[in-house]
Amino acid sequence: MPPSIVRLCNMNDGHVNVKSLEPFSVLTSLKKRKRPPMIEIPNVLQVIESAAEKFRPKSCESRSDVFSSSGFGVGVCSVKGRKLFMEDTHTIVSSSNTDKGFFGVYDGHGGRKAADFVAQNLHSNIFEMLEKSSGNTTTEEVIKAAFMKTDDEFLKQGLESGSCCVTAFIEGKELVVSNLGDCRAVLSRKGKAEALTKDHRASHEDERKRIQDKGGYVELHRGTWRVHGVLAVSRSIGDAHLKDWVLGEPETTILPLTDDLEYLILASDGLWDEVGNQEAVDMVTRCMRNISSKPKKVYRVKQIKQRINNNIINNKWKETENENENENEEPSLKVRRISHVDQVNGMMPLPCGLVDSCKELLNLAVSRGSLDDITVMILDLKAFN
Repeated sequence: MPPSIVRLCNMNDGHVNVKSLEPFSVLTSLKKRKRPPMIEIPNVLQVIESAAEKFRPKSCESRSDVFSSSGFGVGVCSVKGRKLFMEDTHTIVSSSNTDKGFFGVYDGHGGRKAADFVAQNLHSNIFEMLEKSSGNTTTEEVIKAAFMKTDDEFLKQGLESGSCCVTAFIEGKELVVSNLGDCRAVLSRKGKAEALTKDHRASHEDERKRIQDKGGYVELHRGTWRVHGVLAVSRSIGDAHLKDWVLGEPETTILPLTDDLEYLILASDGLWDEVGNQEAVDMVTRCMRNISSKPKKVYRVKQIKQRINNNIINNKWKETENENENENEEPSLKVRRISHVDQVNGMMPLPCGLVDSCKELLNLAVSRGSLDDITVMILDLKAFN
């Protein structure tokens, strides 16, 4: 007989009545149980998943939100991060027939109104105050006054956004570098990296002490030390609600333009959070060597300057002279007006490969997971020496 599952019915006078059940009836019913329905992912989770896919790191070459441009002795490239709109901007005032040049990278937060305002006004304030300064005023004092004037003018607008800054001003044989916040300037001197600026962050002991001495406080929020638990940088232009503790006063470094100075990298923190100083210099040096080794038609600087001077004499340059003063439109609408060389008919910019170097640094930061806005500007200091 086949095995059966049994049960005890009742017990009377020591006798047990046993009833047989259908063989394996219980087990068979278990095996025939239907599979549960599939779990449906809520719409909220699906949106999050698609957003993560959207911001998966991509090469800058395959992205449509990358802006790049080049001019006399300078190249710049920028890419938008995960924010809805780009908050970085920059300014370039450079030409081959003058010994002056101004270069700035501005990283906005809480919107881009502060960064746009700085890009439109800071260099003008610096040039104006340098012209009006007396012989007893140092360049560092003039730069400081121009930064603070720009800060005051923006605060009068009644807007709440802010901006970090890093700038380089070249006049004659002198290089002047200034910064606010965590934008950084790194110099290549014979292939060795030198940081010319110090990041102004609330996590740094000297900045924290200054804030506390003024009655403010720094607290840890979302894994980062912040002024009043809000702002990670301790110096900026704007940020009216924290102005008693977040200064608009820059720190400035001045050094002579000597033959051993090669490149100057100005970049927002989107780069420096992922790429080290020496690593960035090594990449620029390697990229420039690779490009210079390729056969290209080289223009002599003296010939370029002579042709530009001829155009100026013929009044062909006057109509674009004012345009060279400002370089702060929205990247997608920006007209290339950086370089006098670019503006001369029939001529090409110097084949310096600076834009290619900028793109390589952007690609490196993005490949390591950076989701921040990134702007990289590289100056070939030998072009100004």
